[in-house]
Amino acid sequence: MKSESQTPITVAIDSQISANASGGTETALLSLLLALGASKVRDRFVLLGLKGHDHELVPFIGANMDKFVWPASYRWYDPATERSVGMKPRWQRLQSALGPLGGIVPRLYRYYAANTPLTPKVQRLAKRLGPFKFIAAPAYRLYRGMRDEASRPMVAARANKILKSKGVAVVHFPYPLHFETSLPYVYEPWGLPHHHQPECFRPGEAEWMDELFGRGCRKAAMVVTATRWVKQDIIAKYGIAPERIAVIPRMPRFDHADRFMDKSEALAGLPEAFALFPSATWVTKNHIRLIRAIAKLRDEHGVLLNLVCTGRTNTPESNKIEAEIERFKLAGQVRFLGVVSVERLNTLFKNAKFLVHPSIFEGLGLPLLEAFQNGLPVLASTAACIPEVVGDAALLFDPYDEADITRALLEAMRTPKMLEDLRVKGAHRIEHGFPSPDKIAKMFDTVYRHAAKASLNDEQKALLDEMLR
Repeated sequence: MKSESQTPITVAIDSQISANASGGTETALLSLLLALGASKVRDRFVLLGLKGHDHELVPFIGANMDKFVWPASYRWYDPATERSVGMKPRWQRLQSALGPLGGIVPRLYRYYAANTPLTPKVQRLAKRLGPFKFIAAPAYRLYRGMRDEASRPMVAARANKILKSKGVAVVHFPYPLHFETSLPYVYEPWGLPHHHQPECFRPGEAEWMDELFGRGCRKAAMVVTATRWVKQDIIAKYGIAPERIAVIPRMPRFDHADRFMDKSEALAGLPEAFALFPSATWVTKNHIRLIRAIAKLRDEHGVLLNLVCTGRTNTPESNKIEAEIERFKLAGQVRFLGVVSVERLNTLFKNAKFLVHPSIFEGLGLPLLEAFQNGLPVLASTAACIPEVVGDAALLFDPYDEADITRALLEAMRTPKMLEDLRVKGAHRIEHGFPSPDKIAKMFDTVYRHAAKASLNDEQKALLDEMLR
Protein backbone atom coordinates (compact mmCIF):
# COMPACT_ATOMS: atom_id res chain seq x y z
CA MET A 1 0.00 0.00 0.00
CA LYS A 2 1.46 3.37 -0.99
CA SER A 3 1.45 6.13 1.58
CA GLU A 4 -0.31 8.41 -0.94
CA SER A 5 -3.44 6.26 -0.74
CA GLN A 6 -3.69 6.57 3.03
CA THR A 7 -6.25 8.86 4.61
CA PRO A 8 -4.43 11.28 6.96
CA ILE A 9 -5.54 11.33 10.60
CA THR A 10 -5.27 14.03 13.27
CA VAL A 11 -3.31 13.20 16.42
CA ALA A 12 -3.64 15.18 19.66
CA ILE A 13 -0.39 15.30 21.64
CA ASP A 14 -0.81 16.30 25.28
CA SER A 15 1.88 19.00 25.59
CA GLN A 16 1.06 20.54 28.97
CA ILE A 17 4.64 21.40 29.88
CA SER A 18 6.91 24.41 30.07
CA ALA A 19 9.34 24.28 27.17
CA ASN A 20 11.79 26.28 29.29
CA ALA A 21 12.15 23.47 31.85
CA SER A 22 15.10 21.12 31.40
CA GLY A 23 13.55 17.91 32.76
CA GLY A 24 13.60 14.54 31.04
CA THR A 25 9.89 14.62 30.19
CA GLU A 26 10.18 18.04 28.57
CA THR A 27 13.31 17.01 26.66
CA ALA A 28 11.71 13.86 25.28
CA LEU A 29 8.46 15.55 24.26
CA LEU A 30 10.06 18.57 22.62
CA SER A 31 12.50 16.32 20.76
CA LEU A 32 9.55 14.31 19.44
CA LEU A 33 7.76 17.47 18.32
CA LEU A 34 10.86 18.59 16.43
CA ALA A 35 11.15 15.18 14.78
CA LEU A 36 7.48 15.07 13.77
CA GLY A 37 7.56 18.65 12.53
CA ALA A 38 10.59 17.97 10.31
CA SER A 39 9.25 14.66 8.96
CA LYS A 40 7.28 14.02 5.79
CA VAL A 41 4.45 12.13 7.51
CA ARG A 42 1.08 13.21 6.14
CA ASP A 43 -0.84 13.03 9.40
CA ARG A 44 -1.56 16.22 11.33
CA PHE A 45 -0.89 17.02 14.97
CA VAL A 46 -2.72 19.18 17.50
CA LEU A 47 -0.73 20.16 20.59
CA LEU A 48 -2.70 20.55 23.83
CA GLY A 49 -0.80 23.38 25.50
CA LEU A 50 -0.57 24.38 29.15
CA LYS A 51 -2.25 27.66 30.06
CA GLY A 52 0.36 30.38 30.47
CA HIS A 53 3.07 28.30 28.76
CA ASP A 54 1.57 27.31 25.41
CA HIS A 55 3.45 30.12 23.63
CA GLU A 56 6.68 28.34 24.58
CA LEU A 57 5.75 25.55 22.16
CA VAL A 58 5.86 27.85 19.13
CA PRO A 59 9.55 27.19 18.24
CA PHE A 60 8.81 23.46 18.17
CA ILE A 61 5.71 23.59 15.97
CA GLY A 62 6.10 22.29 12.43
CA ALA A 63 3.97 23.02 9.37
CA ASN A 64 1.92 19.90 10.14
CA MET A 65 0.96 21.14 13.63
CA ASP A 66 -1.47 23.43 15.44
CA LYS A 67 -1.91 24.17 19.13
CA PHE A 68 -4.51 25.37 21.58
CA VAL A 69 -4.72 25.71 25.36
CA TRP A 70 -6.24 22.67 27.04
CA PRO A 71 -8.96 23.91 29.45
CA ALA A 72 -7.86 21.78 32.41
CA SER A 73 -4.60 21.03 34.16
CA TYR A 74 -2.99 18.23 36.14
CA ARG A 75 -1.72 17.97 39.68
CA TRP A 76 0.61 15.38 41.14
CA TYR A 77 -0.14 13.54 44.37
CA ASP A 78 -0.51 15.73 47.43
CA PRO A 79 -1.33 13.98 50.74
CA ALA A 80 -3.29 16.91 52.17
CA THR A 81 -5.38 17.28 49.03
CA GLU A 82 -5.99 13.56 48.68
CA ARG A 83 -7.41 13.42 52.20
CA SER A 84 -9.96 16.07 51.31
CA VAL A 85 -11.19 14.88 47.94
CA GLY A 86 -13.81 12.51 49.32
CA MET A 87 -17.49 13.40 49.21
CA LYS A 88 -19.03 15.34 52.07
CA PRO A 89 -20.99 13.25 54.61
CA ARG A 90 -24.41 14.32 53.31
CA TRP A 91 -23.45 13.21 49.80
CA GLN A 92 -22.27 9.88 51.20
CA ARG A 93 -25.63 9.49 52.97
CA LEU A 94 -27.44 10.30 49.73
CA GLN A 95 -25.39 7.67 47.90
CA SER A 96 -26.33 5.05 50.49
CA ALA A 97 -30.01 6.06 50.43
CA LEU A 98 -30.22 5.60 46.65
CA GLY A 99 -29.10 1.98 46.88
CA PRO A 100 -28.45 0.54 43.37
CA LEU A 101 -28.69 4.04 41.88
CA GLY A 102 -26.06 5.43 44.27
CA GLY A 103 -23.31 5.18 41.65
CA ILE A 104 -24.57 8.38 40.04
CA VAL A 105 -23.83 10.46 43.15
CA PRO A 106 -19.97 10.49 42.84
CA ARG A 107 -20.36 11.52 39.19
CA LEU A 108 -22.60 14.44 40.16
CA TYR A 109 -20.27 15.41 42.98
CA ARG A 110 -17.39 15.88 40.53
CA TYR A 111 -19.35 18.82 39.11
CA TYR A 112 -20.31 20.29 42.49
CA ALA A 113 -18.87 23.81 42.91
CA ALA A 114 -18.63 23.45 46.67
CA ASN A 115 -17.48 26.94 47.68
CA THR A 116 -19.44 29.01 45.18
CA PRO A 117 -21.30 31.82 47.03
CA LEU A 118 -25.05 32.07 46.49
CA THR A 119 -26.25 34.99 44.41
CA PRO A 120 -28.90 37.38 45.86
CA LYS A 121 -31.44 35.86 43.49
CA VAL A 122 -30.81 32.34 44.79
CA GLN A 123 -30.93 33.59 48.38
CA ARG A 124 -34.36 35.13 47.75
CA LEU A 125 -35.52 31.88 46.13
CA ALA A 126 -34.33 29.88 49.16
CA LYS A 127 -36.48 32.01 51.47
CA ARG A 128 -39.56 31.30 49.36
CA LEU A 129 -38.92 27.54 49.56
CA GLY A 130 -39.64 27.54 53.31
CA PRO A 131 -38.86 24.12 54.82
CA PHE A 132 -37.23 23.05 51.53
CA LYS A 133 -34.76 25.93 51.45
CA PHE A 134 -31.87 23.51 52.11
CA ILE A 135 -32.28 22.36 48.49
CA ALA A 136 -31.40 25.75 47.02
CA ALA A 137 -27.68 25.83 47.84
CA PRO A 138 -26.70 22.34 46.54
CA ALA A 139 -28.96 22.68 43.49
CA TYR A 140 -27.41 26.03 42.58
CA ARG A 141 -23.84 24.84 43.13
CA LEU A 142 -24.45 21.72 41.07
CA TYR A 143 -25.92 23.90 38.31
CA ARG A 144 -22.92 26.24 38.42
CA GLY A 145 -20.46 23.36 38.31
CA MET A 146 -22.15 21.83 35.27
CA ARG A 147 -22.56 25.17 33.49
CA ASP A 148 -19.28 26.91 34.27
CA GLU A 149 -16.54 25.85 31.87
CA ALA A 150 -13.77 26.80 34.29
CA SER A 151 -15.06 24.68 37.17
CA ARG A 152 -16.17 21.74 35.07
CA PRO A 153 -13.95 18.65 35.52
CA MET A 154 -12.28 17.08 32.51
CA VAL A 155 -14.57 14.06 32.30
CA ALA A 156 -14.46 11.87 29.21
CA ALA A 157 -17.58 13.38 27.63
CA ARG A 158 -16.16 16.89 27.82
CA ALA A 159 -12.72 15.82 26.56
CA ASN A 160 -14.28 13.89 23.69
CA LYS A 161 -16.36 16.89 22.63
CA ILE A 162 -13.32 19.17 22.51
CA LEU A 163 -11.11 16.66 20.72
CA LYS A 164 -13.73 15.69 18.16
CA SER A 165 -14.29 19.36 17.34
CA LYS A 166 -10.64 19.38 16.23
CA GLY A 167 -11.07 16.19 14.20
CA VAL A 168 -8.82 14.17 16.53
CA ALA A 169 -8.71 10.42 15.92
CA VAL A 170 -6.15 9.40 18.58
CA VAL A 171 -4.48 11.02 21.61
CA HIS A 172 -0.87 10.71 22.76
CA PHE A 173 -0.12 11.05 26.48
CA PRO A 174 3.71 11.33 26.65
CA TYR A 175 3.84 11.11 30.45
CA PRO A 176 1.90 9.23 33.18
CA LEU A 177 -0.65 12.00 33.88
CA HIS A 178 -3.63 11.81 31.54
CA PHE A 179 -7.29 12.75 31.32
CA GLU A 180 -10.24 10.47 30.64
CA THR A 181 -11.35 10.01 27.05
CA SER A 182 -13.10 7.30 25.08
CA LEU A 183 -10.94 8.08 22.04
CA PRO A 184 -8.12 5.60 21.48
CA TYR A 185 -4.91 6.80 23.04
CA VAL A 186 -1.17 6.06 23.19
CA TYR A 187 0.30 6.09 26.70
CA GLU A 188 3.90 6.53 27.87
CA PRO A 189 4.37 5.62 31.55
CA TRP A 190 8.21 5.68 31.18
CA GLY A 191 8.70 3.32 34.11
CA LEU A 192 7.17 1.97 37.32
CA PRO A 193 9.38 3.25 40.17
CA HIS A 194 6.56 2.93 42.69
CA HIS A 195 6.64 -0.86 42.27
CA HIS A 196 10.37 -1.15 42.80
CA GLN A 197 10.96 1.47 45.51
CA PRO A 198 7.61 2.16 47.23
CA GLU A 199 9.55 3.19 50.33
CA CYS A 200 10.91 6.17 48.39
CA PHE A 201 7.48 7.79 48.13
CA ARG A 202 5.23 9.63 50.56
CA PRO A 203 2.45 7.75 52.40
CA GLY A 204 -0.24 6.84 49.88
CA GLU A 205 1.75 8.09 46.88
CA ALA A 206 2.84 4.69 45.57
CA GLU A 207 -0.76 3.44 45.70
CA TRP A 208 -1.95 6.60 43.93
CA MET A 209 0.69 6.14 41.22
CA ASP A 210 -0.20 2.48 40.82
CA GLU A 211 -3.82 3.38 40.15
CA LEU A 212 -2.79 6.15 37.72
CA PHE A 213 -0.24 4.10 35.78
CA GLY A 214 -2.33 0.93 35.82
CA ARG A 215 -5.44 2.69 34.52
CA GLY A 216 -3.42 4.41 31.81
CA CYS A 217 -1.82 1.18 30.61
CA ARG A 218 -4.96 -0.94 30.71
CA LYS A 219 -7.17 1.54 28.85
CA ALA A 220 -4.57 2.53 26.26
CA ALA A 221 -4.88 1.31 22.70
CA MET A 222 -1.06 1.21 22.67
CA VAL A 223 1.63 1.70 25.30
CA VAL A 224 5.05 3.07 24.31
CA THR A 225 8.27 2.52 26.25
CA ALA A 226 11.84 3.53 25.50
CA THR A 227 13.41 0.24 26.63
CA ARG A 228 12.62 -3.47 26.55
CA TRP A 229 13.34 -3.63 30.28
CA VAL A 230 10.39 -1.33 30.99
CA LYS A 231 8.20 -3.27 28.54
CA GLN A 232 8.80 -6.49 30.45
CA ASP A 233 8.13 -4.66 33.71
CA ILE A 234 4.73 -3.43 32.47
CA ILE A 235 3.82 -6.91 31.23
CA ALA A 236 4.73 -8.42 34.59
CA LYS A 237 3.06 -5.78 36.78
CA TYR A 238 -0.12 -5.01 34.83
CA GLY A 239 -0.60 -8.01 32.56
CA ILE A 240 -0.60 -5.91 29.37
CA ALA A 241 -0.33 -8.03 26.21
CA PRO A 242 3.11 -7.69 24.55
CA GLU A 243 1.51 -6.79 21.21
CA ARG A 244 0.09 -3.63 22.84
CA ILE A 245 3.52 -2.33 23.94
CA ALA A 246 5.82 -0.73 21.38
CA VAL A 247 9.48 -0.11 22.19
CA ILE A 248 10.85 3.11 20.67
CA PRO A 249 14.40 3.92 21.83
CA ARG A 250 14.55 7.65 22.42
CA MET A 251 17.31 10.07 21.62
CA PRO A 252 16.99 13.69 22.79
CA ARG A 253 17.31 16.16 19.96
CA PHE A 254 17.15 19.94 20.00
CA ASP A 255 17.68 22.28 17.11
CA HIS A 256 19.28 24.64 19.64
CA ALA A 257 21.66 21.98 21.01
CA ASP A 258 24.55 24.08 19.66
CA ARG A 259 23.46 27.16 21.63
CA PHE A 260 25.75 27.86 24.56
CA MET A 261 26.05 30.47 27.25
CA ASP A 262 29.22 32.48 27.56
CA LYS A 263 31.60 30.11 29.33
CA SER A 264 32.71 32.59 31.96
CA GLU A 265 29.09 33.38 32.80
CA ALA A 266 27.92 29.74 32.82
CA LEU A 267 30.81 28.60 35.01
CA ALA A 268 30.94 31.63 37.29
CA GLY A 269 31.57 30.56 40.88
CA LEU A 270 32.16 26.93 39.89
CA PRO A 271 35.43 25.01 40.29
CA GLU A 272 37.63 24.51 37.25
CA ALA A 273 37.13 20.72 37.25
CA PHE A 274 33.84 19.11 38.24
CA ALA A 275 31.56 16.11 37.69
CA LEU A 276 28.01 16.81 36.54
CA PHE A 277 24.72 15.30 37.74
CA PRO A 278 21.70 16.95 36.05
CA SER A 279 18.63 15.63 37.82
CA ALA A 280 15.81 16.78 40.08
CA THR A 281 16.29 15.86 43.73
CA TRP A 282 13.82 13.00 43.79
CA VAL A 283 14.74 10.24 46.22
CA THR A 284 15.12 7.72 43.36
CA LYS A 285 17.92 9.81 41.89
CA ASN A 286 20.10 8.76 44.82
CA HIS A 287 21.87 12.06 45.56
CA ILE A 288 22.52 11.08 49.18
CA ARG A 289 24.58 7.95 48.43
CA LEU A 290 26.55 9.90 45.85
CA ILE A 291 27.32 12.61 48.41
CA ARG A 292 28.47 9.98 50.92
CA ALA A 293 30.68 8.40 48.24
CA ILE A 294 32.29 11.80 47.54
CA ALA A 295 32.99 12.11 51.27
CA LYS A 296 34.58 8.62 51.32
CA LEU A 297 36.66 9.55 48.29
CA ARG A 298 38.05 12.53 50.22
CA ASP A 299 38.41 10.89 53.63
CA GLU A 300 39.71 7.44 52.61
CA HIS A 301 41.65 8.22 49.42
CA GLY A 302 42.56 11.88 49.74
CA VAL A 303 40.87 12.74 46.42
CA LEU A 304 38.70 15.85 46.18
CA LEU A 305 35.89 15.65 43.61
CA ASN A 306 33.72 18.67 42.91
CA LEU A 307 30.11 17.91 41.95
CA VAL A 308 27.71 20.26 40.17
CA CYS A 309 24.01 19.33 40.24
CA THR A 310 21.21 20.91 38.22
CA GLY A 311 17.45 20.37 38.21
CA ARG A 312 14.52 20.97 40.53
CA THR A 313 15.29 21.18 44.22
CA ASN A 314 11.76 21.81 45.56
CA THR A 315 11.22 18.14 46.45
CA PRO A 316 10.69 16.35 49.79
CA GLU A 317 14.25 14.96 49.53
CA SER A 318 16.02 18.31 49.34
CA ASN A 319 16.24 18.96 53.08
CA LYS A 320 17.81 15.53 53.64
CA ILE A 321 20.37 16.19 50.91
CA GLU A 322 21.30 19.55 52.45
CA ALA A 323 21.68 17.86 55.84
CA GLU A 324 24.10 15.28 54.38
CA ILE A 325 26.18 18.00 52.72
CA GLU A 326 26.43 19.82 56.05
CA ARG A 327 27.14 16.60 57.95
CA PHE A 328 30.13 15.73 55.76
CA LYS A 329 31.25 19.37 55.37
CA LEU A 330 30.96 19.22 51.59
CA ALA A 331 29.49 22.66 50.93
CA GLY A 332 32.68 23.64 49.10
CA GLN A 333 32.57 20.54 46.86
CA VAL A 334 28.88 19.98 46.08
CA ARG A 335 26.90 22.75 44.34
CA PHE A 336 23.21 22.79 43.44
CA LEU A 337 22.32 25.27 40.71
CA GLY A 338 18.57 24.48 40.48
CA VAL A 339 16.80 24.60 37.13
CA VAL A 340 19.11 26.18 34.54
CA SER A 341 18.57 27.33 30.97
CA VAL A 342 19.24 24.95 28.10
CA GLU A 343 22.15 27.17 27.06
CA ARG A 344 23.79 26.91 30.47
CA LEU A 345 23.16 23.18 30.70
CA ASN A 346 24.76 22.66 27.29
CA THR A 347 27.79 24.63 28.48
CA LEU A 348 28.04 22.53 31.65
CA PHE A 349 27.90 19.32 29.58
CA LYS A 350 30.75 20.59 27.42
CA ASN A 351 32.96 21.59 30.36
CA ALA A 352 32.39 18.86 32.96
CA LYS A 353 35.02 16.18 33.58
CA PHE A 354 32.43 13.40 33.44
CA LEU A 355 28.75 12.70 34.11
CA VAL A 356 27.87 10.63 37.17
CA HIS A 357 24.37 9.16 37.26
CA PRO A 358 23.65 7.11 40.44
CA SER A 359 19.88 6.74 39.95
CA ILE A 360 18.22 3.65 41.43
CA PHE A 361 15.42 3.80 38.86
CA GLU A 362 15.09 5.07 35.30
CA GLY A 363 12.65 4.50 32.47
CA LEU A 364 15.34 5.72 30.08
CA GLY A 365 17.77 8.22 31.64
CA LEU A 366 17.95 11.09 29.15
CA PRO A 367 20.99 12.77 30.82
CA LEU A 368 23.00 9.68 29.86
CA LEU A 369 22.19 10.22 26.20
CA GLU A 370 22.74 13.97 26.42
CA ALA A 371 26.19 13.22 27.83
CA PHE A 372 26.96 10.91 24.90
CA GLN A 373 25.83 13.62 22.49
CA ASN A 374 28.10 16.16 24.13
CA GLY A 375 31.15 13.89 24.23
CA LEU A 376 31.03 13.62 28.03
CA PRO A 377 32.28 10.36 29.62
CA VAL A 378 29.60 8.58 31.68
CA LEU A 379 29.62 6.82 35.05
CA ALA A 380 26.26 5.17 35.69
CA SER A 381 24.42 2.78 37.97
CA THR A 382 23.47 -0.80 37.18
CA ALA A 383 19.83 -0.19 38.15
CA ALA A 384 16.75 -0.86 36.02
CA CYS A 385 17.16 -0.20 32.28
CA ILE A 386 20.40 1.79 32.52
CA PRO A 387 22.74 -1.03 31.35
CA GLU A 388 20.45 -1.53 28.31
CA VAL A 389 20.66 2.18 27.49
CA VAL A 390 24.42 2.70 27.87
CA GLY A 391 25.72 -0.64 26.56
CA ASP A 392 29.51 -0.69 26.89
CA ALA A 393 29.77 3.11 26.82
CA ALA A 394 29.76 3.73 30.60
CA LEU A 395 31.62 2.74 33.73
CA LEU A 396 28.97 1.01 35.85
CA PHE A 397 28.61 0.79 39.63
CA ASP A 398 26.14 -0.60 42.18
CA PRO A 399 23.98 2.42 43.21
CA TYR A 400 23.13 0.84 46.58
CA ASP A 401 26.79 0.36 47.54
CA GLU A 402 28.53 3.59 48.56
CA ALA A 403 31.91 1.83 48.45
CA ASP A 404 31.31 0.77 44.84
CA ILE A 405 30.26 4.29 43.86
CA THR A 406 33.50 5.49 45.47
CA ARG A 407 35.45 2.85 43.52
CA ALA A 408 34.03 4.12 40.20
CA LEU A 409 34.69 7.78 41.09
CA LEU A 410 38.27 6.97 42.09
CA GLU A 411 38.87 5.08 38.85
CA ALA A 412 37.54 8.00 36.84
CA MET A 413 39.69 10.53 38.70
CA ARG A 414 42.89 8.49 38.36
CA THR A 415 42.49 7.09 34.84
CA PRO A 416 42.25 9.79 32.16
CA LYS A 417 42.74 7.18 29.43
CA MET A 418 39.58 5.35 30.55
CA LEU A 419 37.58 8.57 30.35
CA GLU A 420 38.81 9.16 26.82
CA ASP A 421 37.83 5.60 25.85
CA LEU A 422 34.35 6.18 27.31
CA ARG A 423 34.07 9.41 25.31
CA VAL A 424 34.70 7.51 22.08
CA LYS A 425 32.33 4.67 23.01
CA GLY A 426 29.60 7.19 23.85
CA ALA A 427 29.81 8.72 20.38
CA HIS A 428 29.62 5.24 18.84
CA ARG A 429 26.61 4.40 21.02
CA ILE A 430 24.76 7.47 19.74
CA GLU A 431 25.50 6.65 16.12
CA HIS A 432 24.64 2.94 16.19
CA GLY A 433 22.39 2.36 19.21
CA PHE A 434 19.41 4.62 18.50
CA PRO A 435 17.11 5.48 15.58
CA SER A 436 17.46 8.79 13.78
CA PRO A 437 14.94 11.59 14.48
CA ASP A 438 13.26 10.85 11.15
CA LYS A 439 12.85 7.19 12.04
CA ILE A 440 11.53 8.07 15.51
CA ALA A 441 8.90 10.29 13.86
CA LYS A 442 7.88 7.45 11.55
CA MET A 443 7.74 4.98 14.46
CA PHE A 444 5.46 7.19 16.54
CA ASP A 445 3.28 7.99 13.54
CA THR A 446 2.96 4.24 12.89
CA VAL A 447 1.87 3.67 16.51
CA TYR A 448 -0.65 6.50 16.25
CA ARG A 449 -2.19 5.04 13.09
CA HIS A 450 -2.20 1.53 14.53
CA ALA A 451 -3.93 2.76 17.72
CA ALA A 452 -6.53 4.59 15.62
CA LYS A 453 -7.04 1.49 13.45
CA ALA A 454 -5.97 3.48 10.39
CA SER A 455 -4.33 1.78 7.43
CA LEU A 456 -0.57 1.11 7.44
CA ASN A 457 1.71 0.92 4.40
CA ASP A 458 4.43 -1.71 4.02
CA GLU A 459 7.12 0.45 5.66
CA GLN A 460 4.85 1.11 8.65
CA LYS A 461 3.99 -2.59 8.98
CA ALA A 462 7.70 -3.40 9.10
CA LEU A 463 8.28 -0.68 11.71
CA LEU A 464 5.40 -1.96 13.85
CA ASP A 465 6.86 -5.45 13.74
CA GLU A 466 10.26 -4.06 14.79
CA MET A 467 8.75 -2.14 17.71
CA LEU A 468 6.75 -5.12 18.99
CA ARG A 469 9.55 -7.69 18.77
